[in-house]
Amino acid sequence: MKKNVSLLVLLLLAVSECFGQFREVNKLKKDLPLIHDSIQYVNTLNRLGLLLYEQNIDSAFFYAKKARNIAERLNYKAGKADALNAIGIVYDLKGNLQLSLRYYNEAYNLYKELKDTSNIVQGLMNIGLVFNETRENKKAIDFFKRAMNIGKTLQRDSIMSLVLCNYLLLYPEQVPKDSVEIYLNKAREIGTRFKDNRMLVEADQIQGLLYLQNNEREKGTALLQQAADNGLAMELSYLSLDIIINLGDLYMDNDIAKAITYYKQGLSIAEKSGYHYYEKFFGKKLYDIYSAQNNLNEVQRYSEKLLKLYEDEEKFANTSGFDYIDYALKDQELEAITIRSQNRQVLAIVLGILFVITAITVIFTYRLYNLKKKHGQTLEKLNHTVQLRNEKLEIDHEFNNRLVSILAHDFRQPIGALKTLATVLKDANTFTREELMELVDTMEHSSNISLEIFENILQWIKQQLSGFNYKAVQLPLKDLIDEAIQPFYLMGKDRGLKFVTTVDPAIVIHADKELVQFIHRNFIHNAIKFSPDNSTITIGASSDNNDVTVCVQDEGKGISPDKLKLLFNFKANMQYSNEKEKGAGVALMICKDFTEKMNGRIWVENNKEKGAIFCYSLPNIY
Repeated sequence: MKKNVSLLVLLLLAVSECFGQFREVNKLKKDLPLIHDSIQYVNTLNRLGLLLYEQNIDSAFFYAKKARNIAERLNYKAGKADALNAIGIVYDLKGNLQLSLRYYNEAYNLYKELKDTSNIVQGLMNIGLVFNETRENKKAIDFFKRAMNIGKTLQRDSIMSLVLCNYLLLYPEQVPKDSVEIYLNKAREIGTRFKDNRMLVEADQIQGLLYLQNNEREKGTALLQQAADNGLAMELSYLSLDIIINLGDLYMDNDIAKAITYYKQGLSIAEKSGYHYYEKFFGKKLYDIYSAQNNLNEVQRYSEKLLKLYEDEEKFANTSGFDYIDYALKDQELEAITIRSQNRQVLAIVLGILFVITAITVIFTYRLYNLKKKHGQTLEKLNHTVQLRNEKLEIDHEFNNRLVSILAHDFRQPIGALKTLATVLKDANTFTREELMELVDTMEHSSNISLEIFENILQWIKQQLSGFNYKAVQLPLKDLIDEAIQPFYLMGKDRGLKFVTTVDPAIVIHADKELVQFIHRNFIHNAIKFSPDNSTITIGASSDNNDVTVCVQDEGKGISPDKLKLLFNFKANMQYSNEKEKGAGVALMICKDFTEKMNGRIWVENNKEKGAIFCYSLPNIY
């Protein structure tokens, strides 16, 4: 993520070690009133500004602004340049790239006057990063190359590790393949020399991405995971989130569940740290995934999260955001007054009139904007409600069509087979006893499959026609599981199947007993049908503050990936390889309908070792 690279560099410039940062901030704040040397006071303010980015961006802006004002009075150019660079970082983090570029450029020009080579390299890199964010890649590459050329002369070249790593991350195609390893080793050598743990983690990230580019997926994945773990252990949130994104994107094509796990981990870290940019990124990723899966409950959850984030951003822009813009505007006004010192009084009057007119215009425009926004929000809510209802009607319509198709086609085949067998049995004298028993077994199997499908459909129709009104009641989960297993003991015993229940007797589920037992019986029945003889069926459950989750795991062959994502989709035109799958497929569609009626969710995944795991979760009610 190019945006993250910019944010990461700014924080890397702020501190080379993450441990002990908060201790240093507290010490500097405590010592600040005791400092009587003005130059030292400015340097301390600038240091505080740099250290406070990960804690409070407003505090960082406050200290940098104060340092600049004092440095200007003292004509202390180095202090002013550091303050301007810090203010540029603030605007970059706030997303105002034009103001960021302005302050970076002012700081860079002062560093040139002071012949401060290390900070000149830093300034060139910062400007290049801004051009990268504005997608002016030609300019960005030019500034990076200038930074690297000048950086070759540095004796203490820790800044060069940042330049090299970020050039590799942003523009790997600009580096010759035979030079990539040289660049990366150089960055590692610099990071090791200056004990820059952040840089070493970033170097591992780059190496992991290089492995992936070379089709060494296992090595690349392992190194990225190690880099993420190290980054989180050192509380490097920005860098760690960037690596978590790499890992999530890596699994999007072949393991969507694992990708979701990484995106949820990233969202959790972003929420705890208050990183709105990442909250929006991970929230949008999860929203898109669940939209593709037609999981309305999760879509609604993440759409609400995204809506709140945008509302928070707007609230910020209407409150504290004005402090930053106002500061930049005051800078421009002071420059204009300096240039036009002979016309200060006239300019003040003109500005006053313009201010009043602008204020009136802004107030009027703002009122119109609010009215339009409220109207738009109302329409959006109505449209969303209608869309959800239409989707529900469409799903019900598709399911009804599927049931009619099953009644018209799937029952005809087994019943026709029974008729044919009955006709054959009229001439029973021509068959041996073994052949007759085989025909009877075939009739029994066909009848059982038909009854299974028919009973499932009748159960669903019963709920639809009874005007079902869901009301959750407290039910002891272990008793429900034991009751659901009971009818299958003899069937399991004949095949040497072992039932293992790991459900805590203390877990209470809030559900409709008839619906949830239908789900339990179907999960268990499916597990029996698809389990090899003398294997184990495991039934487990877990409970937290939000949900109770129940899973049934078998040791069969698992489910092919092309069928896995279509199992619960009413619209999917499933192709069944045998009658077992057909019966199970219909039951699972009904299980999904029952789960959604109880405000829950249902899913299936293949076990890593063998077999499949069918799960559902229902909300905890307190």
